[in-house]
Amino acid sequence: MTRDEYIELYERLLAGKCTAEEKKLIESYNDDFDWSEKPWGEEMGDKDEVRQLIYSKLQQDLQPKKKSPIRYVFRIAIAAAILGLVLTASLYLFRQQRKTNGKEASGVLVKQVIVPGTNKAILKLSNGATIELDSTHSGVFAKDEGVEIVQTAEGQIAYNKNQKFSSASTINTLSTPVGGQYQLRLEDGTEVWLNAASSISFPTAFSGTERSVEVTGEVYFEVQHNPSKPFKVNFNGNTITVLGTHFNVMAYGDEELHRVTLLEGSVNLSNASSQSKLIPGQQAVVNRRTSAIENRKVNVEEAVAWKKGFFFFENENIESIMRKLSRWYNTTTDYKGDMKGKEFSGTVSRFENISEVLDLLEETGSIHYKINARRITIMP
Repeated sequence: MTRDEYIELYERLLAGKCTAEEKKLIESYNDDFDWSEKPWGEEMGDKDEVRQLIYSKLQQDLQPKKKSPIRYVFRIAIAAAILGLVLTASLYLFRQQRKTNGKEASGVLVKQVIVPGTNKAILKLSNGATIELDSTHSGVFAKDEGVEIVQTAEGQIAYNKNQKFSSASTINTLSTPVGGQYQLRLEDGTEVWLNAASSISFPTAFSGTERSVEVTGEVYFEVQHNPSKPFKVNFNGNTITVLGTHFNVMAYGDEELHRVTLLEGSVNLSNASSQSKLIPGQQAVVNRRTSAIENRKVNVEEAVAWKKGFFFFENENIESIMRKLSRWYNTTTDYKGDMKGKEFSGTVSRFENISEVLDLLEETGSIHYKINARRITIMP
């Protein structure tokens, strides 16, 4: 398929006009563009990153759509006014006859392309061996003390007991890099989602009277109910104790406040100096320095938006927003000027080029940005 043929077919998909056969053709896409018709220029960006961006956007658009379209809204408070912007996601990368520097440029909008993260992680086994993971393969790829480690067709790592299982268990660690995410199913059936720059250490099988794991970064849990064997999540000197529930833990080392957000069930959070019990819709905020715990009523969608493929900002300052973007896009951030009072609210897909996200912030008129390689400078 030529590049122009692919563009036409992709735009038919976005317009909802693809036949079943055409959609199947797009789904089978395997990085086989014919780039020979027009030379690739330096002003178009890095070819591999552009290809990855197209692939990421394609995967997003192939996901089942909700009945009502998603609208992206950003607003910022400046003095006493709130400026609202309503935007929708659109294909921008391959459009004919774009103007750049006063000249016609065929096929691409000239922007520095920094593509979003992907499904990737590193699994460390009890013997010290490490396995690099992505979601392109499936099947059994390792065994540890009678437990088979399998990657499912959906890209999830799963731990399954086999006939040779003994009561002994060993510790494995699954970690995601900056710009990565992954999903795990523990031996007891508990489902785990890891955000970028996160990790979980866990036994290959749960023996004894409790199920205990340790996490860093941001991790979402759907714990398998078992009243006779409580599930415990340890992070930075804190312990969450549950029987069966859905909750999110955000405990990055560069965040002053760590957060446990409960969606379903009930959890107890404790550390050496404080303890608290959460009900659905509440968030426990832990001061990383003092260990003090404060319960708040929150919009839980903000805490789990990352798991659903979105950034969700609610009156969030620009420094916090850029930390989230940096973890997912593998970038660093510099600031020039006063950032006080620059708070934003809204949602945007995690599968956009980072420039698309930053453009939304810039269009409020409150901040401007520059990109140099993977370093982003934010200015008033």
